[in-house]
Amino acid sequence: MRYDSAVRKSGVQKLALLSIVLLIVLIFAGAVVRVTGSGLGCPDWPTCWGEFIPPTSIEQVDESYLEKKLPRFKRSAERFGRDPDEITVERLLEEYDPVQTWIEFTNRLLALPVLLANFLLMIACLRSRIMPKLGVCAFALVIISALTGIVVVASGLRSGVVTIHMALAFLQLFVLTYLYWAGVRPGSLRTQIAGPGRPQVMVLLSCVMIEWAMGSQIREVTDRLMMEQGIASRGSWIDEISESLIYLIHRSFSWSILIAALWLGYKSRWKGKIPRLVLGLVFALMLMGLILSSSGIHAVVQVLHVGVAGGLVAAVYYWWLASKTLDGGGSGG
Repeated sequence: MRYDSAVRKSGVQKLALLSIVLLIVLIFAGAVVRVTGSGLGCPDWPTCWGEFIPPTSIEQVDESYLEKKLPRFKRSAERFGRDPDEITVERLLEEYDPVQTWIEFTNRLLALPVLLANFLLMIACLRSRIMPKLGVCAFALVIISALTGIVVVASGLRSGVVTIHMALAFLQLFVLTYLYWAGVRPGSLRTQIAGPGRPQVMVLLSCVMIEWAMGSQIREVTDRLMMEQGIASRGSWIDEISESLIYLIHRSFSWSILIAALWLGYKSRWKGKIPRLVLGLVFALMLMGLILSSSGIHAVVQVLHVGVAGGLVAAVYYWWLASKTLDGGGSGG
């Protein structure tokens, strides 16, 4: 199946691309929440401190609301392994931080365009009969991710739950990327990237996902250090992180991704945007990794690292979809 650049994108493809962009923006926002320790900036959901527009100062916090909801907060805390006796109105007020509150609130707001774009995508899939089941799946994943966000708050940012929440976002990326590649108009051709076949691109995709899994484990360590030592100690985290075996493997394994990207780019003769985009993202991530290891886990670089990793996953998966199949034929049907 050849690539026909003259074919206009279908409505499904346009909405899938919009959803991908909005989701990556949300991943960036989620990374900001994580590195600033703002995950509990709003102790309740769907409101924030009992309001749909959160307070900007502690004087605006409605203590009667906290008293009313305190039994619910305690039950949620106990259900997820926290000591319910620690959850008091006084403790909640002590933890109030207007900056963290608005960071978390902004993260929630950015989820709304993602929800709307995926809803419109589902409608487009159903109306055009272009992969309707996958369109429904994409929207369902957004709902599940939103519900998982509630669990994240209720669990007090338990590391495993946070990682599951992030994994759902990457699963959404896979579904949306497939819809963008495969959701062509009836009778139109799907994109094919010349050069390496799917088994070869799968080597790179596997390396990227393994690296992401190890990175998630390292982020759980940084979450723990933040909870135990506070954000102010960020500069010293690398000393403890660098002693872990997973960090050493993660740092060295990145070279396998670079080598695989260079090899695939060479086989494709660097034709098309995707091979060049993938190599650029890999170089950017390696540079960020170098900065993180030498600057004491710099917050801004950590945010960029997580967001760019999301873009790399989507780009490599698209490359795999658009590459040749085992029999040497086209990737599309």
